[in-house]
Amino acid sequence: MSNFPAWFNRAYKRWSRSQAGEEDFIAFCDLLGYPPSKVLGWLHGEYLPEGPEILSIAGTLGTEVYSTIGLPAVDPELMKIYHAFSHLHGEFRSRLAQALWEAENEIEQKRILSNSEEAKAILNDAFIRWGLTQ
Repeated sequence: MSNFPAWFNRAYKRWSRSQAGEEDFIAFCDLLGYPPSKVLGWLHGEYLPEGPEILSIAGTLGTEVYSTIGLPAVDPELMKIYHAFSHLHGEFRSRLAQALWEAENEIEQKRILSNSEEAKAILNDAFIRWGLTQ
């Protein structure tokens, strides 16, 4: 059994205490980019986050989520990109996580360096697919 629910609850409480004023659960869900029903399911241990959901949690609450779930650490280059867009909230944050997750999988499958020109093209294509362009 994963200890993710306990970790996630502690991380949520830390986040909540760090916020000025009265931040609520809905603001937390919006920050992660997922609906309250999904976030509640994670908090209650009904199910574990997957793929891009884990990346979104890592970008918001810390990369230790990967080891908590029993997965290898995320590529540090992708986390840098994710953090560069940390101002996004709601649906845009979840779309960013999805695009980065897909790009990471393709980069791993092709066994190329994440800071190569080919990887940059893969990232650009993923951003376009998920509507993250100007």
